[in-house]
Amino acid sequence: MTSVRSGMQRPAWLRYGAAIALTCLVVAGRVALDPVWGYQHNRHLVFIPTVMVAAWLGGLGPGVVSTVLSTAALGHFWVAPAREPVGVTVVELALFFAVGVAVSAIVESLHRARARAEAAVRSRERVMEIVAHDLRNPLGAIGMSAEALLLVAPQARDRRHIDRIVRAVFRMDGLIGDLVDVTGIEHETLAVTCTRQAVEPIVRETAEAFMPRAEQRHITLEVSNPPGDLTIAADRARIVQLLGNLIGNALKFTPEGGRVALRVSGQDHEVRFEVADTGPGIPPENVPHIFEQYWKGAGQGTGLGLFIARSIARAHRGELGVKTAPGAGATFFFTLPRE
Repeated sequence: MTSVRSGMQRPAWLRYGAAIALTCLVVAGRVALDPVWGYQHNRHLVFIPTVMVAAWLGGLGPGVVSTVLSTAALGHFWVAPAREPVGVTVVELALFFAVGVAVSAIVESLHRARARAEAAVRSRERVMEIVAHDLRNPLGAIGMSAEALLLVAPQARDRRHIDRIVRAVFRMDGLIGDLVDVTGIEHETLAVTCTRQAVEPIVRETAEAFMPRAEQRHITLEVSNPPGDLTIAADRARIVQLLGNLIGNALKFTPEGGRVALRVSGQDHEVRFEVADTGPGIPPENVPHIFEQYWKGAGQGTGLGLFIARSIARAHRGELGVKTAPGAGATFFFTLPRE
């Protein structure tokens, strides 16, 4: 296993030298405090943090070296002047040495656990890179071929089968994108480039993308027309993605014959977006969890849509919220700064 601990990557002489220098510095400082503290006060506890720091910076070996030096210093500077019985002195120093070694071993185990966790994260990142690149390429080829077949398929039955392939490709591509976005969110590398954007084209683009799905399910998709001069500071693609997640979620939970409304209103220094539906609403006990990663409740899917939507809103210095009541639908809303 390749270690990612910066301390473990330093040369051995530097790690051990730093442990020795640190311990000697603490010993000198404690000796200088003898006239104030006396021989007995905190003569052991003052060295435990020294051992911990040495082990954290250098590992088990430097921690043990610091323990040995601290034990020797205790025996030379602070135990002898106290004129304690020899048996008590030996037990006292032995206990300190045992505690120091144990602390060093615990710190070393924490380093190893951290290294394993970071290695697992790097492995997952490599998998995401493979999924995003090597899987999306053939998936795109399948989608383009299926769309080409739709143009020449003579029979309605064939067109239905091909249309299922196209929808499956679209869904798989969306799932891959969600997984890649979640990885970026977890590592705080979600790409957001804010520029001056007109709100009306964003709303129109999002509505046009979901209108066929709404018509297919006999759901009315109502869209308010924001003023043409209304602008925001945002990443256009990300806001389209955010609105798409909200509208797609609303369409999924709205029964046939229902209604989904996308409303936009300009306020003093911000623009408010709302997506309201006439679905069954969200049970009160589920509301605190709907934005959690991978939480699905009783629904289907990956449980990533609302988590990603909230992360995009926060990346734009906004916050995604919800108003809902059982049987009265749900309204998701967020605001963005006006430009």
